[in-house]
Amino acid sequence: MSKWLVKNIKGDYKGISEKFGISPMLARILINKGIKDSVEIESFLNGDISMLNDPHLMKDMDRATEEILTCKNEEKRVLIIGDYDIDGICSSYILKRGLKDIGIIASVRLPDRVMDGYGMNRAMIDEAYENGMDLILTCDNGIAAFDETEYAASLGIKVIITDHHEVPFETDDKGEKSYIIPKALAVVDPKQKDCSYPFEGICGGVVAYKLIECLYERCGIDKEKLYKLLPYAAFATVGDIMPLTDENRIIVKYGLKLMQTTADKGLNALINATGVDRTRIAPYHIGFILGPCINATGRLDTPDRALKLFLTEDEKEAAVIASELKTLNDNRKEIQTLYTKKAVDMVEGDPSFLKDTVLVLYLPDCHESLAGLIAGKLKEKYSRPSFVLTKGADCVKGSGRSIEAYDMYEEMNKCSDLFLKFGGHKMAAGLSLEEKNVPEFRKRINELSLLTEEDMEPLYRVEMQLHMKGASLSFAKELERLSPYGNGNEKPLFAEKDLKILKREILGKNNNTVKLIVAPKDQASDPELKREALIFGDAAKIMEEIKDKEDIMLVFELAVNYFKGTENVQLLVRDYRI
Repeated sequence: MSKWLVKNIKGDYKGISEKFGISPMLARILINKGIKDSVEIESFLNGDISMLNDPHLMKDMDRATEEILTCKNEEKRVLIIGDYDIDGICSSYILKRGLKDIGIIASVRLPDRVMDGYGMNRAMIDEAYENGMDLILTCDNGIAAFDETEYAASLGIKVIITDHHEVPFETDDKGEKSYIIPKALAVVDPKQKDCSYPFEGICGGVVAYKLIECLYERCGIDKEKLYKLLPYAAFATVGDIMPLTDENRIIVKYGLKLMQTTADKGLNALINATGVDRTRIAPYHIGFILGPCINATGRLDTPDRALKLFLTEDEKEAAVIASELKTLNDNRKEIQTLYTKKAVDMVEGDPSFLKDTVLVLYLPDCHESLAGLIAGKLKEKYSRPSFVLTKGADCVKGSGRSIEAYDMYEEMNKCSDLFLKFGGHKMAAGLSLEEKNVPEFRKRINELSLLTEEDMEPLYRVEMQLHMKGASLSFAKELERLSPYGNGNEKPLFAEKDLKILKREILGKNNNTVKLIVAPKDQASDPELKREALIFGDAAKIMEEIKDKEDIMLVFELAVNYFKGTENVQLLVRDYRI
């Protein structure tokens, strides 16, 4: 059963309300988020680009800048090695376009997910050597490329690493961690323990953006040119599910605004192909519509096509590529649905799985690029960390998605002897291992798990109990001041009890939405207090549960529904109880 937890953090709601011209309810939400003093509140409500962190505070940033400028002056050849996902593609684009502006025509090598795997490898370095490259510049990868960096150096190729992933470590008998850094010319990664950058939660695209900022600064290039790269840093931030806190929130807020009016042919074509309303573009559209089209190339094709979309200056070519990416993503969704069903059937058909606190499923025939997506679906359905493993060309490969109470990367380190390769962070990870070790991995990762039943119960953190009088159109609009919403800055949840169901019906061509009209039980006749409430899911099952019921309790988001020039407030239901 799910848990509803109403936050009860004390604070000067009235004082904050009066000082900043906001409602006491909005002030309470800010306090619930831990945003209490005037400087923090001003930054959260009115933060702008001038408040972004100083890139020079990042360890090795100035060294990387100097080395790249030396390459420019000496007309050295530069190769960018990125990754096959949204962050890696956006990072590569930011670096290529930024380096071009300072006079370096860099090449880009994006890995093939199946043939190359993640990150820089020896084959890429051999290619770089054969093509006469003098410097390899990584983005969104490289922090674990120890052997590869030394191999490149042995061939006379310099390496600069820009990354944002966790720094690998070894643990001694006493449990002490020893962090290991590749021996590159410069390693720019805010997660290094001796890095003085004030916010480590940025993605690879933002690290790349900060590097270009420093290069533009040294070359006297106007900031307005830098800001044209901001939509791609925002795209990468949302696509890589970074926390929308601190400077990430400002980057996404302004990046989305610039995306509405961008002149970039590729980005415009993608927005047009997917039918996204550019005037209301939000993190949701990147996370669930635009971003998956970019990711689809790295999953079912090669990521080069997505990079080509961003780079093209030809409007017709952009439209063709964008259409291809949308079709590719539609195909990906169909295949993912098929294998998600297979995974669920496997769990439901074998009771031993639900005795595990960590799900480990082996789907040999599934395309390895879909493993993480399916793991995410399993995590949502069963509220427990989930790994999906697939059979690769020479070993088993897999991805995991975690829940809040489980640090996936830390736990995997405890059985690292089973893996050929692994990496990630608290909420997600990737791995490869020999097929014979699959049963042992499932056994060991569960033996090590300290998760309790309570840890695995869905938890809804509610800002406050909200009467239907407070659930107004004006308050729903005021809540937009807290956007952009996403990981780390979730949409506020509210709860209300003693609601009377006045009307119920099924909506949607797939019968996946139930629409209720609700009102306070003791004021059900007041038309001003009637609200639309939408419940998403198996509509037939939901209707069966509520068919003879009059009273309901809801946990919901408050949203403004725009339809044919009219506006009304809606309750988007996240959970309910009869």
